[in-house]
Amino acid sequence: MKNIYYSIGLMSGTSLDGLDIALCKFENYKQKDQQNNSSLWNYKIIKTKFIEYDKTWKNNLQNAHLLSAFELKKLETEWTEFSIENVNKFVLQSKDFDFSSLDCISSHGHTIFHQPSPKEKNKNKSENKNKVNQQLGFTLQIGNGAMLSVQTGFKTVCDFRQTDIALGGQGAPLVPIGDELLFSDYDFCLNLGGIANISFNKNKENQQQNQQQNQQQNQQQNQQQENKLNTRFAFDICPCNMVLNHLSNKLGFEYDKGGELAKEGKINEKLLQKLNDLDFYKQNYPKSLGREWVEEFIFPLLEPKKTNESEQKQQNIKDLLHTCTYHSAFQLAESIKNIDLTLPKTKKKLLITGGGAYNDLLINYLKEFLPTIEVEKGEETLIAYKEALIFAFLGVLRLRGETNTLASVTGATKNTCSGSIYLAESE
Repeated sequence: MKNIYYSIGLMSGTSLDGLDIALCKFENYKQKDQQNNSSLWNYKIIKTKFIEYDKTWKNNLQNAHLLSAFELKKLETEWTEFSIENVNKFVLQSKDFDFSSLDCISSHGHTIFHQPSPKEKNKNKSENKNKVNQQLGFTLQIGNGAMLSVQTGFKTVCDFRQTDIALGGQGAPLVPIGDELLFSDYDFCLNLGGIANISFNKNKENQQQNQQQNQQQNQQQNQQQENKLNTRFAFDICPCNMVLNHLSNKLGFEYDKGGELAKEGKINEKLLQKLNDLDFYKQNYPKSLGREWVEEFIFPLLEPKKTNESEQKQQNIKDLLHTCTYHSAFQLAESIKNIDLTLPKTKKKLLITGGGAYNDLLINYLKEFLPTIEVEKGEETLIAYKEALIFAFLGVLRLRGETNTLASVTGATKNTCSGSIYLAESE
């Protein structure tokens, strides 16, 4: 099995900002560990492209869950053609790369529905593996892999969530396997996209604590213990850019650049309490969020007070922005502190990526709430393209037949190698 792979990652997220394209190189520099079935990898983001959605695309994708089956299928075809057109342009513009060495296109697609199995149905999943069909939830990402492979000429991997859902999992988050194999130097990896999610290796930290308590033990025994305990966890924490962009749109802005709009508002304490009291925050992980939940439970709380004064209405929305920004930072910090309770009392490193990393108000609140955590923003390309990078990586793992979806993260009955593969016509 070869050690170097080239993959194009395609990512369209719940923020509805646009399509991310990232051409990436991955090099496997340590053979698979027989104890924990993991490999260690280096990565390089070779070239990127961001294609912003215009108002028509944003509106179509935002309301896609309301379409008939026929109209939704039509939208999928149109969105796939949009992706193909931009991938082919990307290839033509990348004259310094030999695409005959490209191993695959790896596409997340665009999520229309995400309603996985209720967690309570999966509590006894280990005892009821044969009954998992009675517990199925569902998820839907549009994007026709066959069209992508035929019209780009490259092998395509897509539809990464379905197997995990079939095994009783949440089908999300999928990024943590990349955090484990590409960003293991960090204690926490936080993505601030439409939905904020976190990934961490809790047991890895416990291993370090155990090592300190048992320094006299044989080094080989410690290594075996590390391998057995090395398990990654992750979950969706709260809405982030999906809500902040929604409010910014009401003021005529695509997003709240730097949190400047929110800074002009003040915190609405009553609203903040209602947001923090939502049942989702009381649930244990694994758990995940979708647009449907935000529209049902968050948006109704954000209707501004009725007023005939335009200036007053704008101020109300800025108050909502500040309140929601504070709310997100608070929930992020609470989740991280709860995780940190069981970890050694040493300085932790938190890597932040995603569009929310540019929101200074959000980041400043987060730093204020987490004084014992070293908060580090990724470099510019990583902030913008980390998800596309990791989906490119998921495709590589799928081609290698290796685990790319973690049961410890999703709550499924087992780890899986997920994704549908569509061969290029020449293969």
